[in-house]
Amino acid sequence: MANQMGEASEGRAAGKGKPLNSIKHKQSKPVKAWIKNELNQQQKRFKKILQHMEDISPKREKWFQQFFDTISTRGQNIDGDTRMVIAKEDLPKKPRRKTKVTYEPKDLKGFDH
Repeated sequence: MANQMGEASEGRAAGKGKPLNSIKHKQSKPVKAWIKNELNQQQKRFKKILQHMEDISPKREKWFQQFFDTISTRGQNIDGDTRMVIAKEDLPKKPRRKTKVTYEPKDLKGFDH
Protein backbone atom coordinates (compact mmCIF):
# COMPACT_ATOMS: atom_id res chain seq x y z
CA MET A 1 0.00 0.00 0.00
CA ALA A 2 1.27 3.47 -0.82
CA ASN A 3 2.14 5.80 2.01
CA GLN A 4 1.68 9.54 2.30
CA MET A 5 5.23 10.32 1.17
CA GLY A 6 4.62 9.46 -2.49
CA GLU A 7 5.95 5.91 -2.45
CA ALA A 8 4.25 3.43 -4.72
CA SER A 9 2.35 0.32 -3.73
CA GLU A 10 4.29 -2.90 -4.02
CA GLY A 11 4.80 -3.85 -7.66
CA ARG A 12 3.95 -0.38 -9.00
CA ALA A 13 6.25 2.31 -10.26
CA ALA A 14 6.65 5.34 -8.03
CA GLY A 15 5.01 8.55 -9.27
CA LYS A 16 6.84 11.81 -9.83
CA GLY A 17 4.74 13.65 -7.25
CA LYS A 18 3.77 16.42 -9.68
CA PRO A 19 0.40 18.16 -9.41
CA LEU A 20 -2.24 17.10 -11.90
CA ASN A 21 -2.22 20.36 -13.82
CA SER A 22 1.47 19.88 -14.62
CA ILE A 23 0.70 17.10 -17.13
CA LYS A 24 1.42 18.42 -20.61
CA HIS A 25 -1.34 17.65 -23.06
CA LYS A 26 -2.82 19.31 -26.11
CA GLN A 27 -6.37 20.60 -26.23
CA SER A 28 -8.22 21.51 -29.36
CA LYS A 29 -9.94 24.89 -29.66
CA PRO A 30 -13.43 23.37 -29.25
CA VAL A 31 -12.29 21.65 -26.04
CA LYS A 32 -10.80 24.87 -24.66
CA ALA A 33 -14.01 26.73 -25.53
CA TRP A 34 -16.10 24.03 -23.83
CA ILE A 35 -13.95 24.19 -20.66
CA LYS A 36 -14.21 27.98 -20.58
CA ASN A 37 -17.99 27.81 -21.03
CA GLU A 38 -18.34 25.16 -18.32
CA LEU A 39 -16.23 27.20 -15.92
CA ASN A 40 -18.36 30.30 -16.54
CA GLN A 41 -21.56 28.33 -15.99
CA GLN A 42 -20.17 26.79 -12.82
CA GLN A 43 -19.18 30.19 -11.44
CA LYS A 44 -22.69 31.51 -12.13
CA ARG A 45 -24.23 28.53 -10.32
CA PHE A 46 -21.97 28.96 -7.33
CA LYS A 47 -22.68 32.70 -7.13
CA LYS A 48 -26.37 31.78 -6.84
CA ILE A 49 -25.52 29.26 -4.13
CA LEU A 50 -23.49 31.85 -2.24
CA GLN A 51 -26.37 34.33 -2.47
CA HIS A 52 -28.82 31.70 -1.25
CA MET A 53 -26.52 30.82 1.66
CA GLU A 54 -26.37 34.50 2.56
CA ASP A 55 -30.16 34.81 2.30
CA ILE A 56 -30.82 31.91 4.68
CA SER A 57 -28.27 33.12 7.24
CA PRO A 58 -30.97 34.14 9.78
CA LYS A 59 -32.60 30.71 9.45
CA ARG A 60 -29.23 29.04 9.92
CA GLU A 61 -28.69 30.95 13.19
CA LYS A 62 -32.05 29.62 14.42
CA TRP A 63 -31.06 26.08 13.42
CA PHE A 64 -27.80 26.38 15.37
CA GLN A 65 -29.67 27.65 18.41
CA GLN A 66 -32.27 24.86 18.19
CA PHE A 67 -29.49 22.28 17.99
CA PHE A 68 -27.70 23.75 21.02
CA ASP A 69 -30.98 23.88 22.96
CA THR A 70 -31.63 20.23 22.15
CA ILE A 71 -28.23 18.91 23.18
CA SER A 72 -28.24 21.00 26.37
CA THR A 73 -31.70 19.80 27.45
CA ARG A 74 -32.35 16.35 25.93
CA GLY A 75 -28.70 15.53 25.30
CA GLN A 76 -26.97 13.82 22.43
CA ASN A 77 -26.97 10.13 21.63
CA ILE A 78 -23.67 8.51 22.59
CA ASP A 79 -24.47 4.78 22.40
CA GLY A 80 -27.73 3.08 21.54
CA ASP A 81 -30.38 4.70 23.75
CA THR A 82 -27.82 6.34 26.04
CA ARG A 83 -27.86 10.12 25.96
CA MET A 84 -25.49 12.66 27.45
CA VAL A 85 -26.62 16.20 28.24
CA ILE A 86 -24.10 18.88 27.30
CA ALA A 87 -23.72 21.65 29.87
CA LYS A 88 -24.44 25.15 28.55
CA GLU A 89 -20.92 26.30 29.47
CA ASP A 90 -19.47 23.47 27.32
CA LEU A 91 -21.28 24.61 24.18
CA PRO A 92 -19.06 26.30 21.58
CA LYS A 93 -19.05 30.06 21.49
CA LYS A 94 -20.41 31.80 18.41
CA PRO A 95 -17.53 32.88 16.15
CA ARG A 96 -17.20 36.53 15.13
CA ARG A 97 -16.93 35.69 11.44
CA LYS A 98 -19.79 34.73 9.15
CA THR A 99 -20.53 31.05 8.60
CA LYS A 100 -18.32 29.90 5.74
CA VAL A 101 -19.61 28.30 2.57
CA THR A 102 -17.34 25.57 1.23
CA TYR A 103 -16.90 27.22 -2.17
CA GLU A 104 -15.95 30.74 -3.09
CA PRO A 105 -15.45 32.04 -6.65
CA LYS A 106 -11.90 33.13 -5.84
CA ASP A 107 -10.97 29.43 -5.55
CA LEU A 108 -10.99 29.08 -9.34
CA LYS A 109 -9.00 32.21 -10.20
CA GLY A 110 -5.61 31.39 -11.61
CA PHE A 111 -6.57 27.75 -12.19
CA ASP A 112 -4.79 26.75 -15.38
CA HIS A 113 -6.87 24.60 -17.73
